Amino acid sequence: MTCISLLVPDLESKLVENAADQPMRAAIEEHRAESLLGYLRAVFEIRDSLPFRERRPLELWFRGADREHDPIPSLFRYEYANESEIRREFRRRGIQMVAEREPQDEWEWYFLMRHHNAPTRLLDWTDSALIALYFALRSPLPEATPPAVWVLNPAKLNEVVCNTDSIVLSNEPQAAGYLPKPGREELRPELPIAVDPIHVSRRLAVQRSRFTIHGCDRNGLITIAARHAGILFRIGIESNSASTILNDLRTCGVSETTIFPDLEGLSRELLQECGAQI
Repeated sequence: MTCISLLVPDLESKLVENAADQPMRAAIEEHRAESLLGYLRAVFEIRDSLPFRERRPLELWFRGADREHDPIPSLFRYEYANESEIRREFRRRGIQMVAEREPQDEWEWYFLMRHHNAPTRLLDWTDSALIALYFALRSPLPEATPPAVWVLNPAKLNEVVCNTDSIVLSNEPQAAGYLPKPGREELRPELPIAVDPIHVSRRLAVQRSRFTIHGCDRNGLITIAARHAGILFRIGIESNSASTILNDLRTCGVSETTIFPDLEGLSRELLQECGAQI
């Protein structure tokens, strides 16, 4: 039996702590919220602070974080992970596990990897402010790690990084350098861009998933946002308000089965209704 190494040769992978420069992080505009109404108010304040776009409505993306770490893709949390081999092995072993539409190209496989928590350079977002808030709060929260929702202006990000004010599709030239074929260690761009995924699974669709794909700079999103206002914002959520906000979200129709429309999601929702923690 041949053993495939998922590490860069001769190096031992280890979990990398979030090492974003604090001065750069401090440059990100921050809001606070203690209720669902306060959160929505912060979202609208961010939206209304941005320039009006005549050709198309302003689009914001949201990412819920249940602990206080910067928006860094999972692959960069492991210092010596061999991305090429991880991609190859996911496809080789995973093909017989695909329950829905089979991915048609490398990008579709990469989006599927991320949505099943394999390490990638993708960072997942949603265009639903309420879904992101639910993700930030759905797990039990230690008081020392307050949740947050990151808010991204994807058009502004792409305007700065790749000179287009629209969301890049995975088959467009601006995205070509971000996903080299497995086995080719081609030089990737440094900074991330916003890309629209093909909805290769139902979960991608119901969660209204969007993605940024990152280049060589593991802190690229914080780096570019610190240099250019209007790209990235952060809404900190008061931990003590989590249960109240979750109840308000359920009243608004956002629950486990909204986001995970399967039997496991239903089981977790029933446990919640019985008073148990997921």
